[in-house]
Amino acid sequence: MQGEALDELTLEENGVTGDRSFGILDLATGTIVSAKREGRLLEASARLSGAKLRVRLTDDEELGPGASLDETLTAWLGRPVRLADAENFEVATFEGPEDYERDDSPLVQWAGREGSFVDESPLHLLTTSDLALLATERADLQWDVRRFRPNVVVNAETQSLGVLAAGCRLRIGGAEIQVSKGCTRCVMTTRSQPNGLERQLEILRHLVGSHANQVGVRARVVRPGVVRVGDPVQRIE
Repeated sequence: MQGEALDELTLEENGVTGDRSFGILDLATGTIVSAKREGRLLEASARLSGAKLRVRLTDDEELGPGASLDETLTAWLGRPVRLADAENFEVATFEGPEDYERDDSPLVQWAGREGSFVDESPLHLLTTSDLALLATERADLQWDVRRFRPNVVVNAETQSLGVLAAGCRLRIGGAEIQVSKGCTRCVMTTRSQPNGLERQLEILRHLVGSHANQVGVRARVVRPGVVRVGDPVQRIE
């Protein structure tokens, strides 16, 4: 679903505290439903009010965990589902279309991580220069940051980090992280989203053809800590 922008994050072993703490469990397949498989999820939004989850489906009222939310999600998606808590869930299985250009293509499955519903790595970083370069290359496309769903966006105008290769360590606020690899992109980048973001298959076609399908980096948390908007980002040599 749509997430929320925060002025402060706490980074822990599983990534951002609260991020991907909940998921929608498909009762028939036992998989966690993501917008990779069900693009309509991006019409909904989720946020944390303190420690309490609040979900809004399209223009409906916000709902918290419980029977009412499960029933509403089931009716909306057209199949039996319920909210699942990652803390009390084993390693999740996810699904997505084999061919990103055809949602009706065969589904492929993969396993996530224990303790969180992130579908691969616990942390994802993107820089403003990543988006600026893409916008220069294909000004006809909508290079909205929401297509990429990063946990942290680094302002490249104020931070000179160079190439963030695998193994590179960074200090962000009170936390330290280590870059694992480049972030391979998927069908999510092509999905339509609220407020005028169109379905654009050319987004992923361009990333595959011009950037080996990698934008941004995946990372893990080496030292937990708090990160705030405006904190410096420093390479640790």
